[in-house]
Amino acid sequence: MPKCLTLAAAAATAFLCLSAAAQAGCSVPGNASAMQQELLSHLNAERKARGLPALVLSAKLDKAAQGHACDNAKRKSISHTSSDGGTLKTRLRKAGYAFRTAAENTGRGFASGARAVEWWMNSPKHKDNILLRKAREVGVGIAVSPAPDNKLHWIIVVGASK
Repeated sequence: MPKCLTLAAAAATAFLCLSAAAQAGCSVPGNASAMQQELLSHLNAERKARGLPALVLSAKLDKAAQGHACDNAKRKSISHTSSDGGTLKTRLRKAGYAFRTAAENTGRGFASGARAVEWWMNSPKHKDNILLRKAREVGVGIAVSPAPDNKLHWIIVVGASK
């Protein structure tokens, strides 16, 4: 059963994940927490419009998503495979997330969470991940690739824990 986070708790979770990313040498936008909340709002609007339950932030999914966003940003990549060969499954295990179901969307260059969701909703496979019926939780990762590229890298991981 997912744990519901208050907005304050969700913001604190996002801040901790983003702070850890910054300490690990990953460039994170200064307004990343607000960007994460914007993205979550748009994800849940799409789900609500189809009669699906809202997703709640998960600290463990945030950790997996943020780590992969940093990895992709460093490589200027939108890959689902980590630089060490890891997959979503291995990233979730490392984050301590025991899952029944999980899916991941990656993106690069979107200026806002709204634009990321809009693009993903126009891609059948990404849309299916956002609308995954069994999903109850989400993690959001946002990182900036090194100069001169400076593009935003977005990762969402949706899932349901065991």
